[in-house]
Amino acid sequence: SAFIQDTWKFGDTTRFSLKYGVRFQYWDVNREPIITPRIQFSYKPKGKNDIVLTAAAGTYYHPPFYREMRNLKGEVNTHLRAQKSFHGVLGLSYGFTAWKRKFSFTTEVYYKYLWDLVPYEFDNVLIRYFGQNQAKGYAAGIDLRLNGELAEGAESWISLSVMGTGEDIIGDQYTAYYDSTGRELANTPRNSGRIVDSSTIYPGFIPRPTDQRVNFAMFFQDYIPKFKFIKVHLTMVFGSGLPFGPPDSDRYKDVLRIPPYRRVDIGFSGQIWNPIWAKNKEKGQWLKSAWVSLEVFNIFGITNTVSYLWVSDVFSNRY
Repeated sequence: SAFIQDTWKFGDTTRFSLKYGVRFQYWDVNREPIITPRIQFSYKPKGKNDIVLTAAAGTYYHPPFYREMRNLKGEVNTHLRAQKSFHGVLGLSYGFTAWKRKFSFTTEVYYKYLWDLVPYEFDNVLIRYFGQNQAKGYAAGIDLRLNGELAEGAESWISLSVMGTGEDIIGDQYTAYYDSTGRELANTPRNSGRIVDSSTIYPGFIPRPTDQRVNFAMFFQDYIPKFKFIKVHLTMVFGSGLPFGPPDSDRYKDVLRIPPYRRVDIGFSGQIWNPIWAKNKEKGQWLKSAWVSLEVFNIFGITNTVSYLWVSDVFSNRY
């Protein structure tokens, strides 16, 4: 593997910057050469040194690991090609002052076109790959983050991400059967006499296993009044439900959603060493500060779902 990169500043060099490069990789297992260029342009508006606008594009090829080569039957496909993507990103960074303290706001909007994907699914908490480059897909979204010192010397932040990602498994299809009322029948024997019609269904794009539409997080910290050597911090996390389905090779069934993930943590930090307090000034030359912390996770005891167990009855219905 190798890469080369350069930065070119032109015009007013404090305002315009162009970064460009290319990466090369070759692996003698699948014998696939990879060449991926990328470019990023940044611009500071005149008289606005606290604002930076960026635009970036490029390709990223992800050579397979052993786990991706190993399919659902345990067979290893050493001819598996790299998963590939094209990225387009627009970004904004804005620094400002509030309450006589510095804050920073950053945001990025992105779109990624994906191809030669290796589909995978979760079996409990195990990732199981299909071992074939048999899907194409996309990912699009926006990230926002605000951070600064609400309390002097104690940084806090808040972030929000909205994303959608899907994939289309090439060639997947299934046959749906219907009764006389037009209702689709599931797990019904073909000789039952209830089936009066059928059709071929092409699922198209379905959510990828990482399709968590909304992610919100907040970290806030402050000092205890009159005791600035003691900090308290609070963390809040929310994530909308991930897709899931029955543990089989039919990815088009993985369109159910687990409940949202929620958690609140609290923590305390106490400073146990500060050179200002030190009676022995010699120690202050090699020890600047020391803290001890205690954190309590999930203080409200919220029960979050991480996986499902599937049970089949004698009629092969799954629950």
